[in-house]
Amino acid sequence: MKAGVSSPDDDDDAVPLERHALTTAHLKANEMLAQSPIDDQQSGTTAITVYVDGRRCVVSNVGDSRAMLGSVAPDGSVVTRALSTDQTPYRRDERERVKKYGARVMTADQIDGVEPIHENWDCKLGDEIDDGGDPPRIWAQDQEYPGTAFTRSIGDSLAESLGVVAEPEIEEHVIDHSDRVLIAASDGIFEFITTKSCVDIALLYSDPLEACKALVGESYKLWIEREDRTDDITIILGFIDPPGGAGVGKNKNKSKADAEADDDDDEANAAANGGGDN
Repeated sequence: MKAGVSSPDDDDDAVPLERHALTTAHLKANEMLAQSPIDDQQSGTTAITVYVDGRRCVVSNVGDSRAMLGSVAPDGSVVTRALSTDQTPYRRDERERVKKYGARVMTADQIDGVEPIHENWDCKLGDEIDDGGDPPRIWAQDQEYPGTAFTRSIGDSLAESLGVVAEPEIEEHVIDHSDRVLIAASDGIFEFITTKSCVDIALLYSDPLEACKALVGESYKLWIEREDRTDDITIILGFIDPPGGAGVGKNKNKSKADAEADDDDDEANAAANGGGDN
């Protein structure tokens, strides 16, 4: 992915239009799903959308999929930044929002009476990994449903009356010369991998496909080791080339195609020079 050359000030009306379009798209998709033959009472989907126009990057998020950015600092170190914030009951603001709809927020163990009632959920997803295995969930009053571990989604119509809505949160970023990689992924990728680790692994590669394969492979391995199952593991990744040079990690591991191309070049040069050393 090449960084564009347009100025972020070229069209002051673009961002509001993009925000409106992204919000409308999510709400309309939710409405169309509810009207379709598909039973969405207890099934649905999260959604992460990254819209790039020139250097402007607009990210909309519903649920706990995630977009992240890897950049390089002046000293050459890698800096990571989340371009979205997971919408889960770990967030105090999201807990308070769904409570206004009448939801209870409790873990499964709290529902079963195994764990005392509390809201001491201090895990900052993305920077930390939740190793507890029993996250806070959304429940109806005096009922043991729907039990969603996210506070927004497309679908999940039983949870919609409890505040699990399809309206996205939207973040904006202007791509600059320090940015190197942009990642959008489902929560299966980073259930056991932090945002920083995702970026660090990606920047070991020069080929986006190879970087994706590495992250999918690492995620799958950790799922099997820890839970003997997997969640959805989906990732889209793009490298951002800085002006006039290769990005961080671009020369560390060449793709197979690059290596084969280099071999072909070497053979061609050898043939041109008589096929051997002089």
